[in-house]
Amino acid sequence: MLSWIEIDKARLTANINALRALNSPGTALMVVIKANAYGHGLETVAPVVAEHADWFGVNCIDEALALTRLGIQKPIAILGHTPAVGIEQIVQNGYRQALYRLDVAKALSVAGQKHASTAHIHLKIETGTNRQGIALSELQKFAEEIVRLPRLEIEGVYTHFANIEDTLDPSFAQSQFGRFREALATLERAGIRPRLVHASATAGSLLYPEMEFTMVRIGIGTYGIWPSRETQLAARERGRKLSLQPVLEWKTRVVQVKDVKTGDYVGYGLTYRASRPMRVVVLPIGYYDGYDRKLSNSGCALIHGLPASVVGRVAMNMTMFDVTDIGADLDDEVVLIGRQGNGEIRAEELAEKIGTIPYELLARINPLIPRVLR
Repeated sequence: MLSWIEIDKARLTANINALRALNSPGTALMVVIKANAYGHGLETVAPVVAEHADWFGVNCIDEALALTRLGIQKPIAILGHTPAVGIEQIVQNGYRQALYRLDVAKALSVAGQKHASTAHIHLKIETGTNRQGIALSELQKFAEEIVRLPRLEIEGVYTHFANIEDTLDPSFAQSQFGRFREALATLERAGIRPRLVHASATAGSLLYPEMEFTMVRIGIGTYGIWPSRETQLAARERGRKLSLQPVLEWKTRVVQVKDVKTGDYVGYGLTYRASRPMRVVVLPIGYYDGYDRKLSNSGCALIHGLPASVVGRVAMNMTMFDVTDIGADLDDEVVLIGRQGNGEIRAEELAEKIGTIPYELLARINPLIPRVLR
């Protein structure tokens, strides 16, 4: 393997259990494993999650089918859109579909009648994020249309917060919470009382226990990453003391060691010039693998437990690192994310270097890189 991802089963389990413990007994726990389990590897992560979660959350029908092929028996909610070609598979496999379009509702009803089965849906309420969802002004009419459709059951209703991580000014989250409660009242007047009501993802679960309802959806926290530094500090201040441990380590090996003379250039574009005699290693990873090109001349990796800096531009499949003061041999193990000796490189610090968030950094690790459970 040119590079590989190691997934720590014990840490994954501990994170799920710690997040569950924040909620009231009986509150259902949905673990979201969309985007290849946030880059951690759906097929590697899902069997472990299945031992501890009540529900799975995915983005699309393909992810749901992947779980079914793994033999997962837990309920699976598709939180993104499903095109017409996938509607029958939802009904046949008992998946739950996020719903905010009447045409999709009608298609699910038709599929339910065809297969003599019930299509279970979770109504998505628009409360201020302005992504997918049913506007409050349209909800009553929408609900009246839905209840007339045969073989359709409104099992759940939910929303998603836009700015829950702003711990200094929670007013927008509170306004969304108020709109969601208004939506629940509208549905109740129409005789609709879904069994599952959910609003909080990881940050909401950490900061606002009053928004728990009957289910919470945990995503990034599952993998040992805090939604934001502010969320972590605010949770501690509010007595929500828990330890989240990163689950993923990304590793590779040295494929070449070479000497570079003073004045020589390293990499494309002549962006790095040696100011002294150097020893450089070549690693078989690059931006195709998910090691962002913005880490050119700024990233680092761990070799012998010590940080080695990127020199030159990150290429498609190769990156060079300075080991002049460290030393390295062919086939030495290198850590791109994770721990080695006394050193650690966290996803958060790499994300900060490239001007993004850990969610994106992790989700963009090439899915073809092997994921190994340890």
